[in-house]
Amino acid sequence: MDAIILCAGKGERLKPLTENRPKPMIPIAGKPILQHIIEKVEDLVDNIYLIVKYKKEKIVDYFKNHPKVKFLEQGEIDGTGQAVLTAKDYVDDEFLVINGDIIFENSLDEFLKYKYAIAVKEVKNPENFGVVVLDDENNIIEIQEKPKNPKSNLINAGIYKFDKKIFKLIEKTEISEREEREITDAIKQLIKEEKVKGIKLNGYWNDVGRPWDVLEANKYLLSKINTDIKGKIEENVVIKGNVIIEEGAIIKSNSVIEGPAIIKKGAIVGPLAYIRPYTVLMENTFVGNSSEVKASIIMKNTKIPHLSYVGDSIIGENCNFGCNTITANLRFDDKPVKVNIKGKRVESVRKLGVIMGDNVKTGIQVSFMPGVKVGSNCWIGASCLIDRDVDSNTFVYKRDELVVKKLK
Repeated sequence: MDAIILCAGKGERLKPLTENRPKPMIPIAGKPILQHIIEKVEDLVDNIYLIVKYKKEKIVDYFKNHPKVKFLEQGEIDGTGQAVLTAKDYVDDEFLVINGDIIFENSLDEFLKYKYAIAVKEVKNPENFGVVVLDDENNIIEIQEKPKNPKSNLINAGIYKFDKKIFKLIEKTEISEREEREITDAIKQLIKEEKVKGIKLNGYWNDVGRPWDVLEANKYLLSKINTDIKGKIEENVVIKGNVIIEEGAIIKSNSVIEGPAIIKKGAIVGPLAYIRPYTVLMENTFVGNSSEVKASIIMKNTKIPHLSYVGDSIIGENCNFGCNTITANLRFDDKPVKVNIKGKRVESVRKLGVIMGDNVKTGIQVSFMPGVKVGSNCWIGASCLIDRDVDSNTFVYKRDELVVKKLK
C-alpha cells in the first residue's frame, strides 16, 4: 500500500509565513508539519508520494533523502481532486490520501481495515467545514459543503483510504471556473456506489489554516515531549519542566528555561535570558541578554539579542531585532485579537503577538501591537509603533509621523 500527501497549495491564510515556504513546511514543535505526517504513515506504506507545486524546492530539498518519499508535481489545474489524480499512474491498488496541513494524534491503523474510509472529527463549528453524515453503522451517507444548517457536527478531517476507482470518479468531475478540480464531488459519487466508512478521530486534530492554529498545534505537540538535554549548559542555569536542548545548543549563565520547550542545535540562549513555556527556538537562533520569549516559534537564524520581549508570536527565518523590540499580545478589553486574513478582519484568540515573515530587521525600541502581520524583507526603523500590517519589501521609519516606503 502507498500514501499520497497533498502539499501543493499556497496557504494564503497563513501569509506572511508562506511567502517563502509552502504551508506543509511551516515548523511546529521543531519540525515541518509535513514531517509530522510522514512519521505517522511511513511504517504503514511502501511509498509516500508528495504532490508538490508551490515552492516545491523547499519540500524536495528537505525530504529528498527519505527512502520512501517520491515527488510528483501537480500541473496547471489546482484543487485536491487534481492533486490526487496526479498519482494515478504510480500508486498501488489501495492507498491512503492525507492533507498536508493537518496535525493529528490518532494512529492510521484502522484505515487499513477498509477499502474505502474517510476520517471524521467532531467539532463545535461544523458550518466552517465539509460536514459528514453517518448512518448507524458509521457509513457515510451524505456530505455537505460548509452548510448554514449542518446535519451533524462531524466534519471531513482530511484523511482518506481509496482504491483506484476514485481516479475514474475524479476524471468525471468538472473543472470549476477557478480552474480547480476538487475531490468532494468524486467522494459524493463514491458513497452512492460503495460503502465508505467514517472513522472517528477521538484524539487531537488541527486543520492548520491560520497563524494561531500553528501556535495551538505547537502547544499540543510540546505538551507531549520528554526532557532530553544534550547541549552545553553554563553555570546557574535553571531548567524546569520538560525541555529538549539539542547537541550544539548553548544555554549561557543565569538563564531560565521553563518547559515544555525545544531549543535546536546551534541556538544560543543568554546570558540572563528567559525562555517561557511552549517556545521553540529553531536552529542557529539567538535570544540574548535579558530577553524573554514566551509561547512562540522562532525560526532558523533569527536573532533577538537583548532587552526584548516576544510573546505568542511566530517569527520567520533570518530576522534581526534591535534592542528593546517588544511584541504586545493582549488587548486591554481582553477580547480576541483581530487579524487580517485574506482581506477580512477576523477574531483569533485572546493572546496573539506578531506574525512575521523572513528577513525582517527592526531598529531599537520598536513595538508591535497584537495581531500585526509583517511581510518578508522589511525594515522597521527605530522607535516605531507598528499598529497595522506591513507588506513585504517595505521600509517603515519615524520622523514627525510614521513613513512607509516600498524597498526596491
